[in-house]
Amino acid sequence: MLSRLLCPALLLLLTSCQHQNTLLPSWQQDTALIYNGQAAAQAQQSTTPHLVARAIYAAPGHIETLIARQDDSPDAVKNLATIGDGTIALGFSDAVTGQFLDVKQCGGALFVAGLPNQAYRIHLQNLTPMPLDLAVGIDGQDITAGGVAAWKRSSLRLAAKQSLILDRSPKSNAPLLFRSVKSDAALFETHPSGTRGLIQIAVWLARDAPSLTGQTIRPSEYPPLNLLPMDKAHQYR
Repeated sequence: MLSRLLCPALLLLLTSCQHQNTLLPSWQQDTALIYNGQAAAQAQQSTTPHLVARAIYAAPGHIETLIARQDDSPDAVKNLATIGDGTIALGFSDAVTGQFLDVKQCGGALFVAGLPNQAYRIHLQNLTPMPLDLAVGIDGQDITAGGVAAWKRSSLRLAAKQSLILDRSPKSNAPLLFRSVKSDAALFETHPSGTRGLIQIAVWLARDAPSLTGQTIRPSEYPPLNLLPMDKAHQYR
């Protein structure tokens, strides 16, 4: 009786071992593969951003008032801040001196101290093994496509594990300059168009993100009795 039970199990084990190292489908078409808790194919085609990083800027003094109104404990940022679930890192520097600006992370947003008409750079780093599509809205304007900012994929792309520095608008080639901010509207604005004093960076999984090598078998292909406990569903995060 025991041998009758073990034979099918061993047969399935051998079948799994044969396909274990050859399972390299196009992950975009494989709904069994997961990206950040969502089927990868859905995440890749989604029109909704994976995340939207928010940075609020104002002159020193006023930025402290905005942080106080946020009513949360601020943390000082050294160079780059990891955003959200660790998809990207974000930072700001002076375009002339190259020095990173005084930035604090508070209540899920970055607070940047910048003087009016000060030229600055946006530093972005992709922390994932997948390429990302971006859209950048500054003071309510889409710096890539022009016009009113929107959470819509643009031509900006951030390759896997790579960095990108923006110091001017790709659309107009004008340098990025902080503007004079006197209100606290940026604290409460959640619309894709944004407002003066608010920088929003929307991030998507790139539509042409490639397959990764070294995939493990899917849960549906596990052999009985969990004989291969080291194999788990592959996560792209």
